[in-house]
Amino acid sequence: MFDPYGDQPRAALAVVGVFVLVAAVVVGAFLADPAANTPDPVAYDDTVELGASTETDALMADSGRLPRVQVFYSQLQYVVGYNGVESFVDRLDDGYTERRFGYPLVAYVETFDGTDPETTDAGLFTVAGSKPSSWTPAEEAVYVVDSEARTPAGRTVVPFSSRDAATTFTAEHGGAVIGWTELRTRSFDVDSAAVAREMAPERWAVADERVAAAERAADRPVSVTVGEDAETISAAVDAAPPNTTVVVPSGSYEERVTVTKPLTIAGDDARVSGGGNGSVITAEAPDVAITGLTIDRTGSRTRDREAAAQRAEAAARGDDPESWDTNIQLGYGYGDAGIRGIDAPGLFVDDVTIDTNASGVLLRNGSNAVIRDSHVDGTTEWSDGFMGITGIESRVTVTNSTFTGGRDGIYLHRADGSIVRNSAFRENRYGVHLMYTGDALIADNSFRNEIFAGITVMTRPARNAIVGNDVRGSGAGIQASGTLTYVGYNTLAHNELGFSTSSRGSVYEHNVLVGNDEGARATTVVPASRVVANDFVGNERHAGAGAGSLRVWADGERGNYWEGANTGLHEPGTRAYRPTSAVDGVVHGVPSVAVLREAPVYEILGRLRGTVAGGRSGSIVDPAPAAEPYAPDRVAAAADPNGTAVHPDWRTRLADRANATRQVDDRRVNATDRLATRHAREPGTNRPQLAETMSV
Repeated sequence: MFDPYGDQPRAALAVVGVFVLVAAVVVGAFLADPAANTPDPVAYDDTVELGASTETDALMADSGRLPRVQVFYSQLQYVVGYNGVESFVDRLDDGYTERRFGYPLVAYVETFDGTDPETTDAGLFTVAGSKPSSWTPAEEAVYVVDSEARTPAGRTVVPFSSRDAATTFTAEHGGAVIGWTELRTRSFDVDSAAVAREMAPERWAVADERVAAAERAADRPVSVTVGEDAETISAAVDAAPPNTTVVVPSGSYEERVTVTKPLTIAGDDARVSGGGNGSVITAEAPDVAITGLTIDRTGSRTRDREAAAQRAEAAARGDDPESWDTNIQLGYGYGDAGIRGIDAPGLFVDDVTIDTNASGVLLRNGSNAVIRDSHVDGTTEWSDGFMGITGIESRVTVTNSTFTGGRDGIYLHRADGSIVRNSAFRENRYGVHLMYTGDALIADNSFRNEIFAGITVMTRPARNAIVGNDVRGSGAGIQASGTLTYVGYNTLAHNELGFSTSSRGSVYEHNVLVGNDEGARATTVVPASRVVANDFVGNERHAGAGAGSLRVWADGERGNYWEGANTGLHEPGTRAYRPTSAVDGVVHGVPSVAVLREAPVYEILGRLRGTVAGGRSGSIVDPAPAAEPYAPDRVAAAADPNGTAVHPDWRTRLADRANATRQVDDRRVNATDRLATRHAREPGTNRPQLAETMSV
C-alpha cells in the first residue's frame, strides 16, 4: 500500500496541487446543454470536414460535386461536415460516433432541387454553377441511389428535398428514389483505413514484382566496353545500340553522361565524377539501367534559375499561373543530382553509391524508378544539401538502400503508389517525406537521429500504409496527415514525439512507444481515428491532446497498454485510464500518485467526465487499458536508443487478419440476405427518429 503521508517527490506534490485546482474549477465546465435548441445549418466552410477529402480534389479538377452532410452533435462544439452521404451513413454504425461526439441533434444534407443536376462526360455528378444547393434535414430528404452519377470512388447518393425533383433526375440518369429510413438500411463500400491495412502485404508483393521486372529489363547483351571499344562512357553510350549493355571497367572517369535510349550502364568498381558542376548521369529515355557505379562531385544547385525564369514568364502571360505546385517543382524538381531521370520511366538504379552536395537521384515527368542496394551520402548539415531521392510526379520503389545526411532521405511529390522498404535513414531533416502522395507503403525501414521526423506525410494524401518501421532518437517518429492511413507495428523510441494522430479516419495499432518525451499526440480537432493495441512504456508523457472533443482510444473492450494504468487497488483493466489527466498522466513516473486515483472525489469526477460537453474537451481516455503489453519483446528491444531495428512479422499477421475478416463478412452477407427475405414476408414497423437511429 502506498503511504499518502510519507515523503513524496516534488512531482507528486505538484500533481496534487494541480488535482485540487482542477477539482475546484471543474464545476464551471458543466454549464451548457447543447441539446436545448435545434441549430440551423451553417456555411459548409465553417464545418470540420470528414469523409472523402482526397476525392474532393479530383472532383474539383473535373467540375464535379460531392454531396455533403453537416451534423450537430450533442457533446461536440464543432459542426462536423461529411464529404459524401455514403461516408456519413457508414459512420453511424462504426461504434465510435456517440462515444466521442454525443448523439446527433440534427443532420442536414445538401439537396439539389433547381440546380440542374447532371453528370460530366466522365460520369461525375455536377450541377449548374450559378444555382445554389440548399440544406434539408436528413429525415425529410429523399435520395437517389444506384444512378449513373458517381465520384472517383464509385456511385454516389444524390439527395433532393422533393420527390418530384428526385424522380426527374432518375428519368435521365437512372436509379431509384428512397427515403431516409430505407437509406439507413443500406451498406456502402466506403473507403477506410482497413483498405490500407489489408493492402499492405499486397503492396510488398508489388514491390517484389517491380524489382524482378527491372532486373529482367536490365539483363542485356554487352555491346560496348569502355577502354576497349570507346574511350569514354559518353562515347560508349553514343555507340551502343538500344537495349544493350555498356560495361564500365574499374577506374575513375571524370565526365557527365546523357543517355537517350534504353541501355544498361554496368560498372565494375568504377567511379564517375562530375567535376563539381551539374548532374553526373542524366537518363532521358525509358528503361535505362545504371548499376555498379560510384558517383561523386555533383554540382550543388538545387534550383534551375533558367527554368524558374521561363515559368515566371509563362505565368506573366497567363499560360502557367503560379501555384504552390509550380514552386515545389521549381524548388525541388530542378537542380543537380548524381543520377537524373527526365521522361525516363522504368529507370533502374542498382548497387550505386552517390556522394552528393545536391540530390542523389532526381526524378520528374513520370520517371518511375526502382532503386535497390544503393547508398546516398549527403551533406553533414542538412541545410547545405538536398534530397537522397527526389521524385516529382514519379513513382519510386526503393529497397535495401541507405540515406545519410542531407535534407530529406526521400522526398516524393504526387508520387502515388510508391514503396519504400528495408532501407536505413540517418541524420536527415526528414527520413521519408511525402507530399500529395497516396497509396504508398513505407515499411520495415530504420531511422536514427532524424532532425525533424522519421516519416512525415503532408497535404491530403489517402490510403498510405506505414508499417514495421523503427524510429529512434529523432524529433518525431511518424507524423502522417491526410485520411485513411494505416500506422501499425512500428517501434518508436527515444524521440521527442512517437506519433501524432494527424490523419483522419485512420488506424494506429500495434505500435510500441518507449522512452519518448511524448508517446503520442492527438492533433485533429474532431477525432475520427482508432488508436488501439499500442504499448506505451517509459515515456515522459504517454500522450497529449490539442483542442477538440474527447478522444476515446480503444476498440470496444480492447484498449492500449499504458505503463502505470493498472497501478492501485482496482483490478487490471477495470478502470479507465486518462493519459491527459493531471493524475493519470504521471502515475507511471511517480507511482505514489496512484493513491489519488482511489480518492472518492477523483472517482466522482471520472464518472462525470464525458457525460457533459464541458468535461470532454482536449482529453484522451482509454476505457479498457490492457493489463500487459501486447508486444513485450519489442518493448524490451526498444529500451536501447542505439539498438538493432525491430521489424515484426506484420505481413503474416495482416494477411491472416484479412482472411478472417473476409470470412466474417461472408457470414454477415448471408445473414443479411436471410433477414431481408424475412422482412419481405413480414412488414416491419417504422424506424425510430434521427437521434435514435444515429446513436451508436
